Amino acid sequence: REYSSLSVKERGKFESETVSRYGGVDYTMGSGPFDGGSSASPKATMAVVTILLTIDGESTKIPSIQGIRDVETALRQIATDSKVDDCLQSAEILWTPEDRTETLTPKEVIADYPELRAI
Repeated sequence: REYSSLSVKERGKFESETVSRYGGVDYTMGSGPFDGGSSASPKATMAVVTILLTIDGESTKIPSIQGIRDVETALRQIATDSKVDDCLQSAEILWTPEDRTETLTPKEVIADYPELRAI
């Protein structure tokens, strides 16, 4: 139940979802290969990636994140723990912006993710 609440809360920060994949199936509307001839030039942007997991047990304790090495260590620990005897119950990876034509400004990041800090 807590997982579902977190998922809804995080998805609520997006204006729209342009990518939708579940069980290896792409449900994205109008999905297809990128048209390299597009005249729209990509703009510089920030990106936020949210990983939601439900893992049985209490062995996955994420350390305090102080830098990129801590992120790498945490992701390795999650990968290791999730391989143990079906303990991974659910997982969701959300990112914004999803589409190459979208941008995310520092002001939008602060508004939607006030607890986030640069590492």
